Amino acid sequence: MRKIDAHIRSSVVNAILAVMLVLAMLDFVIALLNQLDNLRETYTFVDALFYVSLSSPARLYEMIPMITLIGCLAGLGGLATNSELTAIRAAGVSTHRIMISTMKAASLMMIFSLVMGEYVVPDLERKATSFRTIALGRALAENNQGMGHWHREGNKYMRFSAIEPNGVLHGLTVYEFDDDENLVSLMHAKRALYQRGEWTMEQVKLTQVTPFETVVSNTSMGILATELTPARLKFVAQEPGDMAISTLYNYSQYLKQQGLGGEEFELAFWKKLLQPISTIALVLVGISFIFGPLRSVTMGQRLFSGILVGLVYKIVVDLLGPIGLLVGIGPLFANLIPVVLCFIWGVWMLRKAG
Repeated sequence: MRKIDAHIRSSVVNAILAVMLVLAMLDFVIALLNQLDNLRETYTFVDALFYVSLSSPARLYEMIPMITLIGCLAGLGGLATNSELTAIRAAGVSTHRIMISTMKAASLMMIFSLVMGEYVVPDLERKATSFRTIALGRALAENNQGMGHWHREGNKYMRFSAIEPNGVLHGLTVYEFDDDENLVSLMHAKRALYQRGEWTMEQVKLTQVTPFETVVSNTSMGILATELTPARLKFVAQEPGDMAISTLYNYSQYLKQQGLGGEEFELAFWKKLLQPISTIALVLVGISFIFGPLRSVTMGQRLFSGILVGLVYKIVVDLLGPIGLLVGIGPLFANLIPVVLCFIWGVWMLRKAG
């Protein structure tokens, strides 16, 4: 029995690794081609290659549930094509036992997913985003153009065009309001460096607004009064989906305490936390396919079915999350609904297959 379990696991694991390699290579090539339009004197092909290499793990992490689903379909499908699955069942091995062996193989991807999401993706994606922003146009960043990042401290609203991980801010703008939400001052700095525990601004333009006049002054240097540090800036500089699970939870709680919402970060937290469970749900659907409608089809049809189901599942998760926040069902339930539906579908298919 152990040999049969090991054979099923090795077949599924090898298929998953093969699918991961193929999809990773395709993703790398497509991402690199997308960067070719941005090439310029300060952002060369080597820079684009470096950026795509740093950002690839984040995209691979998003594809882990689909990769596991397709890999399970390919692995079990290969056994079914060679009549090995029929022989295994004829030897007295139940469908339940085969499912457990497949889940053991899929559990490796669950562990890989957690490690990637917590320790690998956040740092690499932060470095990649910062590198690309600066390389594409330092002048644009210093002139405060582009989307930028926002941060609030009390009545101050800060905007940074670009943030470097080593403690350099580009295109800094600070809007300060009074308690009646009237603009009091507007300050812009070309750049700010974190030195000796404080932010030193360069080429500062300060505009002070009063009911009677507006006073504009320019200085070469200035100090930014803020509690932000380079360590805390990693929260500001990252999208919720690129943060670690523990960071998402702590930052969402911090935003709630400050009265700044935090639902977007809580939504990303539950999505990442439930990703291993959603992987199990998709694998269950894949197993039900092998014993049901995809039992006697070609490998190409199995792979196409896996890609289709994985894409539909991802679209549903990405849409249901924001919709759930709008209708008020909460971040947890918004992420849990597609997982539960997948489990119900998989169990129903397995029972129907017999």
